[in-house]
Amino acid sequence: MKKFGLVNMTAMLIFTLSVATGCALFEKETVVTIDQVPPAVRSAIEKTTAGNTVKQIEKIESGGKVTYEVEYMKDGKEHDAYFTDDGKMVKGVQ
Repeated sequence: MKKFGLVNMTAMLIFTLSVATGCALFEKETVVTIDQVPPAVRSAIEKTTAGNTVKQIEKIESGGKVTYEVEYMKDGKEHDAYFTDDGKMVKGVQ
């Protein structure tokens, strides 16, 4: 009986943490090229990173939503920018 209670508590804790963190346990990240992003995202990336070096673009799928993370160098420092799949800039993974 104690084992069953411990298993239930563990499962409940994992579920609670996944909901509280926006289901980060089910997040999928894929490195993509500029040619693989939607046109609106490509335009936003090119505008945001104009004159700078793009290091990497990741497609992040989380909770049924897609966010693109762009890592780029500006003035010798690494920066991150996040975009929804319609090209709007956001503060982080949606």
